Amino acid sequence: MLLFASLVVIALMSIVIMYACNSFEDAADYLGRNMKPGVKGATINAIGSSLPELFTTALLLFGPLFAPDFFGSRADGFSAGIATCAGSAVFNAVIIPGLCVLAVLFLGVKGPGGTRTKVDSITLDKKVVIKDGIFFVGAELALIYFLGDTTVVWWMGGALVVIYLVYIFVTLRTGFGVDEEEDDDEDEDDDEEAGAGLLGLGWLLDANARFFGGRDFTRNSAWVVLGISIAYIALACAGIAWAVEHSAQALGVQPYFTAVILAAAATSVPDTVLSVKDALKGNYDDAVANAVGSNIFDICVCLGLPLMIYGLTVGAVELVADGAAADVQILRWVLLAVTAVVLALFLIGRGVGRAKAVLLFGMYFVWTAFVVGRGMGAEWAAVDDWFGAADAPVDAVAAAPAPAAPALAAPSPEAPRPPAPPR
Repeated sequence: MLLFASLVVIALMSIVIMYACNSFEDAADYLGRNMKPGVKGATINAIGSSLPELFTTALLLFGPLFAPDFFGSRADGFSAGIATCAGSAVFNAVIIPGLCVLAVLFLGVKGPGGTRTKVDSITLDKKVVIKDGIFFVGAELALIYFLGDTTVVWWMGGALVVIYLVYIFVTLRTGFGVDEEEDDDEDEDDDEEAGAGLLGLGWLLDANARFFGGRDFTRNSAWVVLGISIAYIALACAGIAWAVEHSAQALGVQPYFTAVILAAAATSVPDTVLSVKDALKGNYDDAVANAVGSNIFDICVCLGLPLMIYGLTVGAVELVADGAAADVQILRWVLLAVTAVVLALFLIGRGVGRAKAVLLFGMYFVWTAFVVGRGMGAEWAAVDDWFGAADAPVDAVAAAPAPAAPALAAPSPEAPRPPAPPR
């Protein structure tokens, strides 16, 4: 029953996050309306769609400290946060580009006059892919280095945040000057998609309609809608953090296991919706830049910022040498390998077509099977020897002394003797 309740909460909170992020996107689009398409996807869309990962990681880290009755009292919340962000990064890197290809293949790209034209592949600006890829790999390597010890301190989180600030600076250097006609077309698309939504939540969580009557944005109203949307997302993420902990209890596994699949997929809903919408408009660079930019934000800010605040206010985060932390040591290398393969697929050839989309979906299937196998303790998923001995702390990999064999207990002199057998 607890597992069913947790799954229902995750499904419901995913819908709340999706519609709250729609309002966030509308307000953020207005505030950043002078940005070029590829830049908007890597900054505004990426930040807005990654807020669920940020709030979920922060709640998993701070929740057991301030509200153990609600979030649980386990000490491995940061490991679950890493699992959420890493799982979301894998989802963004392989599922979102694949879905974008399927969307333009079967639904078509919307052109002038509302007509749709089906295309065989999406083409990307390889300069944008290389720039985002360099920062993404750099952030992953920094995370690998920082997690090489059992103690994670505040300055490590600060270093990750600095990496993202440099990425934003480089991205925004030439990131302004959008075409007004293109911006008008996007507004028309948003008007066509307005509606009650699933369970009426699309209507209820439309902050601009509920608080400003759906009027055109002003600078002040856009900031207010932005703040309200963030509050909705934060409340939904509290539900996801609760579901991660209690679904783990119901399954008898570490929160890492439920976070890396359930929470990661739930928090990736906004990234998926925004990227598919951009792909259907023909904004392929925005679609992929949102996914890759979200991954950079996930590693640098969603992990770095809570870690820095926790380290400055509470203390260093101690990673247990076994259990969830041991899986995280493997997860970081798997994420780096997935990133290398995906970047190669983006850069080799003229675009991303049907064959590459199938390969991306296959990679996620293998990833999911690996995670499930780890959670169930399957022997074929036990790859600790490949990763752990090379970079884990000495005390984490040193073999424990074999316990001494228990001695046979001598019979107690006071113990009653068994009755003699009858003659």
